[in-house]
Amino acid sequence: MSRIDACLDLMGRNGIDVMLLGREANARTVVDASRLWLAGTRVFSPACVVVRRSRAVHLLANTDAVAPGLPVDRLYGLTWNPETLIAALRAIDGVSNARRVAVDGMSPMARGIVAQIAPEAELVDAGALFAALWAIPDPEKTTGVPRAAVVARAGLEAMISRLHPGATARQLRGLCAEAFASHGVTTPAFEAVAAALGPGASTWLPPERPLEEDERVVLRSGALCEGWEASLARTYTVARRPVPQPDPSAWSEMLAACTAGTAVGDLRARGIVYGAGRGIEAWSDDFALAPGLMAAIECRDGDTLRQDVVRITEREPVIVTAA
Repeated sequence: MSRIDACLDLMGRNGIDVMLLGREANARTVVDASRLWLAGTRVFSPACVVVRRSRAVHLLANTDAVAPGLPVDRLYGLTWNPETLIAALRAIDGVSNARRVAVDGMSPMARGIVAQIAPEAELVDAGALFAALWAIPDPEKTTGVPRAAVVARAGLEAMISRLHPGATARQLRGLCAEAFASHGVTTPAFEAVAAALGPGASTWLPPERPLEEDERVVLRSGALCEGWEASLARTYTVARRPVPQPDPSAWSEMLAACTAGTAVGDLRARGIVYGAGRGIEAWSDDFALAPGLMAAIECRDGDTLRQDVVRITEREPVIVTAA
């Protein structure tokens, strides 16, 4: 669901005239765009423009199929030529005379582009605005994230089924992608991970070597489905019949603490926590959980790791990605 009305209201409260957005999750939040979502990092560029005065959203796209209902004259085409991009952005009413511009990223080249299209503008971080926007419970997120969770679980189960001695992380990633495709999903939230768990080892960087029998491995799967994202992680021992490992010792305590009114900082004393649904939604330590929000929580001890997306309720949390 587009949150454009709430977004424009927050822009007004913060004195922001224009927002230049590069993160795909943020563009989807304000305009329901369904463009390509890359599972990785990319250089910032103004791919979505929100103008408070005209209440208009302009999108970097070559077809209106990616944002049904958005007028064609609010699209500006993809280009490799910075001068063409600058001309397109200058032509947007309200950009050139903006006094305060919020951005969700920056690069040296992009800074030069912004200086040319809005020479008098003060640049501010859009992060606080989106943090406030994501803090508003969204009924469509409540139904959308579980759909993505079904796909993410299917990917994880496919990897588990072939977590045998001699398997490689690349083979397991392929199985995860195949499972996604069987659900009509071709875009992961991130490239699936099968990483050895050990002292000093990354739980995101898989080895190139074949996995060994009895080796303890973290499996991560994340899917983007209809604009909503869900992910989960589990720990298994490599074997002909892969063996699930017990949850981290602090998992139950951390999960039980995911209740309305709990400060995020209190949860971070036990593990990792952030808002889920539109990518990683940053929450400050003093942010209080509220019913309807989706939180990704991750807990690890020396031997095992678990990550899930949970829905905050008036009572106990609901594990959306439960297997």
